[in-house]
Amino acid sequence: MTTFPADPKILKRKSAEKKKNFQKNGGMIIRHILLSLFGLVVFTPFILAFLGSFKTGAEIIAFPPTLFPETWMVGNWPDLFNTNLGGTPRLEGSTSIGLIVGLFAFYATFFLTAMSNKQTRKGLPRKIGLPISVLLVGAAGYGISVYLGASFDASLVLRVSTSIALMSLLFIALGIIAMSEPDWGWVVLSLIGSLLIAGVVTWLFAQMAFSIGGGKFSRWLFNTALLSVVRAFLQLIFCSMAAYAFARLKFPGKGFIFGFMLASMMLPGAVTLIPSYILIAKLGWINKFYSLVFPGIVTAFGIFLLTQFLKSVPKDLEEAALVDGASYFQIYRDVILPLARPALLTLFILQFQAMWNDYLAPLLYLNTPDMWVLNVALEVFKQQYVAKMNLVLVGAMVNAAPVLILFFFFSRYYIEGVSYAGVKG
Repeated sequence: MTTFPADPKILKRKSAEKKKNFQKNGGMIIRHILLSLFGLVVFTPFILAFLGSFKTGAEIIAFPPTLFPETWMVGNWPDLFNTNLGGTPRLEGSTSIGLIVGLFAFYATFFLTAMSNKQTRKGLPRKIGLPISVLLVGAAGYGISVYLGASFDASLVLRVSTSIALMSLLFIALGIIAMSEPDWGWVVLSLIGSLLIAGVVTWLFAQMAFSIGGGKFSRWLFNTALLSVVRAFLQLIFCSMAAYAFARLKFPGKGFIFGFMLASMMLPGAVTLIPSYILIAKLGWINKFYSLVFPGIVTAFGIFLLTQFLKSVPKDLEEAALVDGASYFQIYRDVILPLARPALLTLFILQFQAMWNDYLAPLLYLNTPDMWVLNVALEVFKQQYVAKMNLVLVGAMVNAAPVLILFFFFSRYYIEGVSYAGVKG
């Protein structure tokens, strides 16, 4: 068999390609090693704090410091949840927690059930169904006032302001459904069921908050988790509805309203801090969850983020749904929301993190141990347990863990959230 010598040019080209690939792979490996080492250095304080939560107080302040504890004090973690700074649970604060969760339960159930996919148009007429629905919402507002008065000695200002605020949000939900020409018989049934579910949830969470206790770490964790989750979900509901209107609907003054909303993002929080506090105080919402949920139920950033994303959704899907007879609300619920799931998850993570890490607003509005959130409570906890640094480190770990878990499991959504904000319609 005759063999021919290889072409020197081909051999030279292959050798150059191998050298280039080796340099490329070697450079990539070096970059990964450097980034891993840098990440380890950045994460070192958290590792040391986590290991310190299993040490004794004397071992933490000992010099030279040690990486691992000599004796693993696993009991530090349950000891933290057994600590009590004093203070008894108050029905005034517990009812505010229950009503906020009940509001979320109402919106979730009403928006999921109020619009039937099969509308017969033979049910209850609008001129009967709409007044009945309005009366039901009015009765719900009166029931809220009675509930507050029966739970504790609520002032007239608190009962009126809370009832009007919650009733206004219920009317918003009813108005959105009413614009879609629904089957009013189904709407009335859905409204009754949603109000009943909201009432049960309100009572259940109010009793749960009261039974947990006052100045205990478990109560602070409960307050922080509940406040962060509920406010983030309510922001998703209201911001997504506003974003759908800005991105898809046509109405007079849309450009001016959107620009004015964006301009409000330029105002620093310190400018509105004192006027906001005066308003909240006059409404009687100091030391209640209303002060943190109602003013922050809609954010300009959330509307802007979702609006920019919805502008990139193809209009063909919406037009096909309109041809099939879907209403605007059905398009929003069944077409837009599933497609906007990545942006919604991004906004939820950002708003959850913002509320979990918030310190100034809870410090300003919540002033009794049973209403504190973790950031505020840990500051007081450090002052009273300054000699027990191991418990302080456990508290810091509990406070940091949820945000770190969200970051590690959903870090790509943080990056996508930045890209969504720059999408042009």
